[in-house]
Amino acid sequence: MDLNGAFEGSGPPSKTRIDVFNSKRSLTALFIAYILAFALLCGLGSTGPEVFNRVAAKSKDGDSSAKYWTLLNPGCEVGDCKFSYDIPIIHMIPEMQLIYMKVQVQRPTGTAALSAGVLTTTSVIGCDREHCGPGGLNFDGEQVRDESDSTSVEWDAEETWSKNFSLFTTDPDPITYNQYNVSVVLTDTSGKAAYYSEGGDPKLAAKADMVFVNPDFTWWVMGWKIVFLVGTVIVMFSPITKFNGAFAGFFVQQSNVKLKDWSLIQTWIGALLVLLLFFNDPFFPLQFGDGVSPGVKQFLVMQSIVFVALFVSMMLCFMLVSTGTIIRSNKDQFMGESAASHKLRSNTIIAKVGLCSLIFAFLFFYYVIARMYNTGSPQYNDFSEEQAYMSFEIILILCMVVFSLWYIVSVCRCIMNVQMIERGYLALLVITVILAILMVVGVSIGALFVLPQTSFKWMFFYGSCNVTVWVLGWAFAHAAEEDDAESSWAMDSVGKEGAGYSSLLGGEEPLGGGAEGLLSADI
Repeated sequence: MDLNGAFEGSGPPSKTRIDVFNSKRSLTALFIAYILAFALLCGLGSTGPEVFNRVAAKSKDGDSSAKYWTLLNPGCEVGDCKFSYDIPIIHMIPEMQLIYMKVQVQRPTGTAALSAGVLTTTSVIGCDREHCGPGGLNFDGEQVRDESDSTSVEWDAEETWSKNFSLFTTDPDPITYNQYNVSVVLTDTSGKAAYYSEGGDPKLAAKADMVFVNPDFTWWVMGWKIVFLVGTVIVMFSPITKFNGAFAGFFVQQSNVKLKDWSLIQTWIGALLVLLLFFNDPFFPLQFGDGVSPGVKQFLVMQSIVFVALFVSMMLCFMLVSTGTIIRSNKDQFMGESAASHKLRSNTIIAKVGLCSLIFAFLFFYYVIARMYNTGSPQYNDFSEEQAYMSFEIILILCMVVFSLWYIVSVCRCIMNVQMIERGYLALLVITVILAILMVVGVSIGALFVLPQTSFKWMFFYGSCNVTVWVLGWAFAHAAEEDDAESSWAMDSVGKEGAGYSSLLGGEEPLGGGAEGLLSADI
C-alpha cells in the first residue's frame, strides 16, 4: 500500500514527520523521551500539594473541640428541644474554591440509639474585610444561606461519634467573602440526639469540621495549566521552520498542504490540539479574580467541565477511528469495498457517534453535579450516596466497558496485520493504545475530575493527555522536503514496504468525505 495514499488531493502526495524520521534510532529516541516524560510527570505529581484541607471548625470563643451546644428553650419537651452553635469562618480567599462544613453528634450517655432524626436550620452571613468585625464575631454582611433540612444522625454500633452529615456548603457559588458566620439551630425531633436527665435540661454535644481546597493546590494547578497551555501553543504554532520544519508547529507545517488534501488523522489531530487548548483551561485564573462576578465564575467552572468531557469523548472516538481505519484500509487494499461493507461502515459511524456522545453527556452531567451541586463531599471517592451519583457512575462505567471491548477487538485485528504496518506508525499505534488505557483508567478513578483526590492523579493523567497529543501532533504533521513538489510526485511508491498504519491518515478516500470520512472504519 502506498504510504502517501492518505493524501488524495490534486497535488503531490505529502509525507509526515514519522515518514521522514522512521529509523530505529529516531523511534528509540521518541520512546525514550515519551517514557522520561511519564517519569517526570510521576515525580512532579508525587511532590505536589494536598488537594483538600480539613480543619476543625472553631466556635466563636475559639474552641475547636467537642462541646455542648446552647439550649435555646430551657424546659422544652422531648422532641422539641432546640440547640444552637455559632461558627465564624475567617481568612478565606477565592483560591480555596469551596467550603464544605459537616457535623458529628456525640451519642447520648447511656443510650444505644443507632439513629436520631433532627432538623437543622442554618443561617450563613458573608462579609468582606471592610465590614467584618475583629475575629469574625460582628458581621455587617449579606445573607448567603438560610435553609432548613431534616436529616438523620447515624451512629455505628460501637462508635461514640456519629457519621458526618452536611451542614453548609458554598456550592454552586464560589468563595466571594473573606469571612462567613454560620449559625446553626438543631432541633432534636426524635428525642434521641440529646441526653435527657430527670430534673435537668437536656444536653447535646457535637463538633463541626470543614473541608476546603488547599490554595497551594490551586496555585500549583494554575501554574502547570499555563505550562501545558504554552506547550500546546508551541506544538501548534512554533515558527521555527529550519531543519526542514522538524521543529515547526503542526498548523505551520499544515499550511503547506491544501486543506482538502489534509489526511483523516491530520484533521483529527488538528481538532484535538484545538480542544487541548481549552482542556488546559486558559480562563482558569479568572475564576479567582477580584473583579469577576460570581455568575461569571460559575460559568467558567462549567465551561472547564464541558471541555474536559468533550476532550475525553473526542479522544476516545479518535482511538476507535485510528484502529478501525487500519483494518478497513488494509482489507480494501486487496479486496475493494463491497456494498455490504459500505453499509456496515455507515452503521458503524452511527454507533461511534452514539457511544462517544453518551460518554460526553454522562461525564459532563456527572462532573457538573459532583462539582457544583453536591452537598455530601467535594472529594471524588466520598460523594454522597443519597444523590444520583451511583446511577451516573454505573451508566458511565457501562459506556467505558463497551468502548474498551470495542477497542480491544480493533487492536487485536490490527495486530493480525502487524506485518503490514510500517515501523514508525506501529510505534504511534502503541502510543495511542497506552493513552487509551490511561483515559479509561483516568475516567474510572476520577483522575480527570476538576478536583481529583491527589496531585499525583491530576498531574499524571492530565499531563499524559498533553504529552501524547503533542507527540501525535509532531509525528503526523506535514514534513517539508527540499524538493517538495514534482520530483517527489514522480517517485514510484507503489512497491514501498508496509503502509498499513499510514492508511489511518486517510486510507483510500479523500478527506472531503464529511462525517463519514472522519469516522469511517470497519469496526
